[in-house]
Amino acid sequence: MSYTNADGLYILTDGDQGVANLTGGNNNGVKFLMIDIDDATTIAASPAAPAANDAFIPSGSYITRASLIVSDAFAGATAALNIGLQTAAGAAIAAQGIDAAIAVTAIDADGDVVACDGAYVNGVVTVGAADAYVSLDYDTAAFTAGAAKLVIEYIEV
Repeated sequence: MSYTNADGLYILTDGDQGVANLTGGNNNGVKFLMIDIDDATTIAASPAAPAANDAFIPSGSYITRASLIVSDAFAGATAALNIGLQTAAGAAIAAQGIDAAIAVTAIDADGDVVACDGAYVNGVVTVGAADAYVSLDYDTAAFTAGAAKLVIEYIEV
């Protein structure tokens, strides 16, 4: 027989079942991928293929939000950052799917935050049939400084 304990919690016993809460209000199912960009000078003009054991967003997942949080100001007169998705083999899923051409002026101070708005962020498609690895590259010129954390929120379907 179920009962209420001294702490006021209702304890289910003898096969009693609780009622499912279908109203939502929690983060069940929402996952996060966090990537440290420790040194922007290592970002190349073309995305590097993922290394074995790199973190990825599972196939079929839906990206709900992505943010780039600057911890050390980026520098490079005409540099712009692209954040995309690629397969484990390095083939592009969407070279700018997370965000395209983030201007250095948007990430040139400690504490700057960019709300990424690429086609795969809160859009109308999932990451597709392959696991999606994050890719980084620059437009026009290399970065001469910078560090940030990329946070991607997704729902695994």
